[in-house]
Amino acid sequence: MVMRLISSDELKSILIKVFKALNVYEEHAELIADSLVCANLRCVDSHGVSRGLDFIYGIRIGEINPRPNIKVVKEDSTSVLVDGDRGIGIPVAYEVTKKVVEKAKSLGVGVGAAKNLWNVGALAYYVMKVANEGLVGIALANARARISIPGVKSAIVGTNPIAVGIPTASEPIILDMALSTAAFGKIVLAARKGEKIPDGWALNKEGKPTTDPKEALEGFLLPVGGYKGFGLAVIVDILCSIFIGAPYGLIISGKGPYTQGGFLIIAISPNMFRSYDEFVRDVSNYVSTLKSLPRDPEVEILMPGEPEARCYKERLSKGIPLDDEVWNQLIKISKELGINVGF
Repeated sequence: MVMRLISSDELKSILIKVFKALNVYEEHAELIADSLVCANLRCVDSHGVSRGLDFIYGIRIGEINPRPNIKVVKEDSTSVLVDGDRGIGIPVAYEVTKKVVEKAKSLGVGVGAAKNLWNVGALAYYVMKVANEGLVGIALANARARISIPGVKSAIVGTNPIAVGIPTASEPIILDMALSTAAFGKIVLAARKGEKIPDGWALNKEGKPTTDPKEALEGFLLPVGGYKGFGLAVIVDILCSIFIGAPYGLIISGKGPYTQGGFLIIAISPNMFRSYDEFVRDVSNYVSTLKSLPRDPEVEILMPGEPEARCYKERLSKGIPLDDEVWNQLIKISKELGINVGF
């Protein structure tokens, strides 16, 4: 497959122009582009430009509101609930994240949630912002049911990602994982590229294993870790739906691969339990201890988010590789909207 290298600044500029041309608020367009490009920079391509194309489709068919009136439904000193007015979830989740950071800095903890929104993109984007403020961040989101278990001919729960951000003396520790063996976006990307998917990722519509991404999109994803992952996905589904008044996976509606039920984020100050300096020192010592454990010479112990941080630096320097199909779709849309992208 032919890949094209494009700088993060150029890609962000194109995306901002496209979303603005689709009547998205300028501030929102900038946030959406920043989140998508951040995902590509971190090698999480399923949540990068590819996800942006889904948003564009949703706006064009009238399902996604390009200019949402984001409202606070309920708020107190430590919590906030926001209604996203059917907008792209990234600006909505960003607003909630800002509020929980403020609350955690003031009172030690902040809990925020959002409903009535579309996909929030990669959860790492939000916990990174929390961790960079010297706080521990935990984010959850639920989505349309796509996970099942062998022998069941129906989806049961969504891929329902979990993300955690922990500040350190250098790069924060960032865990961001879907509770399917592979994120749904990776299946979509494989289908677009015409590539097979590994065994153990998905089932066809009859509940049988498949390596065909198109069959997987018509069928179901498998949970990470078997029944343990399935159990976690159920818990996230409840916390991001019934708990905050949003739909759970089986009743989430939407025509495109950009659905979301709800979003939940928690920011916690280490100062609630000990001094921040002591906390960061001990986390750094902990990481050093793990990395110095006996191992084969060719084996490296990496912290959660470390491969993505390395990819970020490399792609920031060398450019982001986009396959021809994704790139051509972006350029086609740009031209349809009368945008001169210079390519």
